[in-house]
Amino acid sequence: MSAAEKDALVQALGAGVRQPLLVDAQALEPYSHDFGGTARRLPAVVVKARCEEDVVHTFRTARARGVSVSVRGSGHSLRAQSLSDGGIVLENAPGDPDIVVGEDGRVEVSTRTRWGELESALNMVGRTAPVLTDHMATSLGGTLSVAGYGARSLVYGAHLDQVERLRLILPDGSARWCSQAEDGELFRYALGGFGQVGFIERVVMRTLPFQPVVRVQRNGFESFGALVESLSWTQGWDGPSPDHFFGQQKRGEVMSVFGASHPDEASASTTRIPGPLESLSHQRTHMLVRPGYFIQARTRADAPMEKLPRQFWSDYCFDYEGLRAFVKALEEGPRERYWDDNCLVRILALKRGSVRWPFDIRSLSSPASRLYGIGIYYRIEPGEDEKAERARQAHADFLARCLELGGRPYLYGCNAMTPELMERFYGDAYARLRALRRELDPDGLFNPGGLP
Repeated sequence: MSAAEKDALVQALGAGVRQPLLVDAQALEPYSHDFGGTARRLPAVVVKARCEEDVVHTFRTARARGVSVSVRGSGHSLRAQSLSDGGIVLENAPGDPDIVVGEDGRVEVSTRTRWGELESALNMVGRTAPVLTDHMATSLGGTLSVAGYGARSLVYGAHLDQVERLRLILPDGSARWCSQAEDGELFRYALGGFGQVGFIERVVMRTLPFQPVVRVQRNGFESFGALVESLSWTQGWDGPSPDHFFGQQKRGEVMSVFGASHPDEASASTTRIPGPLESLSHQRTHMLVRPGYFIQARTRADAPMEKLPRQFWSDYCFDYEGLRAFVKALEEGPRERYWDDNCLVRILALKRGSVRWPFDIRSLSSPASRLYGIGIYYRIEPGEDEKAERARQAHADFLARCLELGGRPYLYGCNAMTPELMERFYGDAYARLRALRRELDPDGLFNPGGLP
């Protein structure tokens, strides 16, 4: 883009958006990298969208001028999905939360809202989001575009399972409401679709009554494999169940944590955690915590890319037998490659919902109603290039084993997915997405880095 072309683009964008544009190099630098910290791409201009009209004007201007536009929420991406090399970055910018809770408990909310803002507003009226993300500073739009899971996925599935309707802005700037009953295909490809068919502007979601106290059972294990063996009861259990769960290995400590929600401490203190958990080796069985105990707060440091750690994160989904086989291979693999003091391994149980989302991590062919996500997260400090290369190679190994075992990778992760791998993992869904892209975005200008 020449200087004259950039000036014309900035003038055209500025004529229809509310916030000042970011155009100088210093202001653009924070938008040149994401949380993953493994790629740098400098956009020509950043639009801080605060309303639907800002988004519509940006999309129409980008299409008219043949300029790519990448959508960014809080910048918590890992593999440059939200970056732009010389094009437009549209930031789904935070502002005054736009949250309306109905008498039936449903909430209509802008996707610019951050999860922490939504949960605080819901709690004030005695409600809660069924699934809470680990990182409450992310935007609703970003999380719903990648599906979203948390400790309550054991019972309630993914964030996107809670959405009943959404307002979608298509790449040409037109907008419509979608649901299972109206424009159902766009609805299914927008949620968990990595921003490939449009921009999710607003959503209507189910909520639950808020129970502010959680009774926790914490269990220790000698190995991660032993933790996995202890979860066999969760495969087909359909009786009363805890509503929180995660398992993890960090710095040699392996544990699982189950929690059951209660309206007050008296109820939590006198009621056992449901489910067949009595046989587990308890470390603490009467710990009463707030729901936030299950949230790993993470903030993104404000610093130049070269001073930030690189995050090599990815998650893989299996049925129970696939999980056992994957963990066995992980524990028997080359320790110098797979383990590291800064490596966190985390597991969630993922209930399937009534909708099969095309690119959801749970889209494997297994008939199981509950699946398991295992995440392997490497944090590499600046300058540790040898460790970074080992982390890349480790995830290449994990991806190959995931394919072999019939699992699915979380497409949010750091894996270098190719079109060939997408076809092998996602088949007909990937072919249909490519057809939708040709129809909705014939020039390939909208979120070009979202998927291969």
